[in-house]
Amino acid sequence: MLHLVAVLLTLSRGLPSDMVFTLRAEVQPGSIELSSAAAISPDCAVALAVFPASCPISVETPEGIFQPESIVCSPDLGLHILFFGERIFDASQPPCEEAPGAGDKLTIVGQGLSGLLSIEGTATMRYPDGAILLTAPFLDGMMGAAVFDSENRLVGLITGILEVQDGPLGAGEEYLVLYPSQIWYMWAQLACDPGLGDAPPFGVTAMASISFDPDRPSGIQLVSVAEGSEAWRIGLRPGDLISAIDGHPVFHPETLRGLRILSCDTLETVVWSHGVERLVAIPPVVTR
Repeated sequence: MLHLVAVLLTLSRGLPSDMVFTLRAEVQPGSIELSSAAAISPDCAVALAVFPASCPISVETPEGIFQPESIVCSPDLGLHILFFGERIFDASQPPCEEAPGAGDKLTIVGQGLSGLLSIEGTATMRYPDGAILLTAPFLDGMMGAAVFDSENRLVGLITGILEVQDGPLGAGEEYLVLYPSQIWYMWAQLACDPGLGDAPPFGVTAMASISFDPDRPSGIQLVSVAEGSEAWRIGLRPGDLISAIDGHPVFHPETLRGLRILSCDTLETVVWSHGVERLVAIPPVVTR
């Protein structure tokens, strides 16, 4: 069980529709395109990076239209964090560290043609890259929509539609693709609290590695490990693949960095190499 540092302000949890707002992007002069932004603190929102951060962006709330003071981008994760410098969201929700399971009922809130819309969906299965496939009505405005579980927790964003040839419901079925916050909540926490600072060098160069082979897991592939570094001393080597940390599957190098900074305890890590799994204990950045 992870014990994470509380880095977000105490938040008020409302209904899903209270925590999602219209995002406006002026992609070219006089042309406004719309998407969705989910409030993750009273002064921060997360959005799918469907527009360049360089174009003028604003978020509409019941109190007015606000432009962010700054934007933190993660090209690898495909997300933006919008900072407003003041409390503009009455209801907000930090991204959840738990991913929904098969059969869970979910609420999807996105930007429709005439405003925000809310539909119900069901999680069906997890894809090898960590995405979760949902059955739900296919409506315009679902790209970038926020997804909430039955407890109104923000569990991710919709990133597209996928046709699966051999899915639970039959061949050729189409699903909404949920990019679960379990993959990116650490990045969002660190982005919302710059005071945590960067971790000292761990000594690895890593990349996401997605496997469709049932005999090989997906995870974080270590491209190189510097000799004498902390990663080298605890037994990590080039070619190792980190498939799980503290019992949770991992898919992105940002997850490893975030957990090392945010965790108070040693991270029990499953490492796969040449068909053999072993456990490696990764210490946190600072023991609190």
